[in-house]
Amino acid sequence: MLRVFDERRCELGEGPHRDERTGRFWWVDILGSRALWRADDDSVGEFALPGHVGALVPRAAAGHVACLPEGPATVDENGAVTPLASYPSGPPEGPAMRSNDAKADPVGRLWLGTMAYDETPGAAALYRLERGGALTTTLTGLTISNGLGWSPDGRTMYHIDTPTGRVDAYPFDMATGALGERRTFATIDRGSPDGMCVDAEGGVWVALWGGGAVLRFTPDGTLDATIEVPTPQVTACAFGGETLVITTAAVGRPDDPAAGLTYAIEPGYAGPPVDRFAG
Repeated sequence: MLRVFDERRCELGEGPHRDERTGRFWWVDILGSRALWRADDDSVGEFALPGHVGALVPRAAAGHVACLPEGPATVDENGAVTPLASYPSGPPEGPAMRSNDAKADPVGRLWLGTMAYDETPGAAALYRLERGGALTTTLTGLTISNGLGWSPDGRTMYHIDTPTGRVDAYPFDMATGALGERRTFATIDRGSPDGMCVDAEGGVWVALWGGGAVLRFTPDGTLDATIEVPTPQVTACAFGGETLVITTAAVGRPDDPAAGLTYAIEPGYAGPPVDRFAG
């Protein structure tokens, strides 16, 4: 049964993950410029970040990478920030941009996407940050680069560009990080696809912005489960063992008491440990 996992209201909750080293679930409030956590013993904490934070990705060494408007930066648990890289500069007359969803791949590269604040079509991109610090542009012409995930064998990468209403799949070269030809994995007809995760059996879970639910698709793209959430702006989901944590957004919904809370459920599946950025 779905339950409230954390009652702190997020303007734009996103990017949950569980750090097995500390027993903490982490997530971010993008528009609140903060990182939040809740531990297995129900202790909680948070810290402020110097800008809208699209995602917080754990590092193999210690701490996290915070995806800030200018690019990724390392951050320790006290919130101290050190820049890692900057996004390529766009034209001066171009739209204001920020980071959006991000994850590490199974060998420790960081994949991070962007979006324009005004959602200018085609202005966003998906980048790959190598362990040595080189930033490579991998996909362009996106609008809201969003959910990411990999199949259990690491041979497929999933990616969402929200306005397309699709989950896309790419052949993935683990050795080089190169992507093959895009194919449509699933088409969403309820709300818009936002964040996502992949369970240990290869099932793909997709949060529905405006759809008030999380959907599970089997590895062949068949819809086989729906989790209803009591507020429409569902943003992301992630497993910590057998627990699926689901983030939501309160932005634009001041009279919705369920909006912006973080939820949890044991849906009968489990997820693999979170992948960490190796840089």
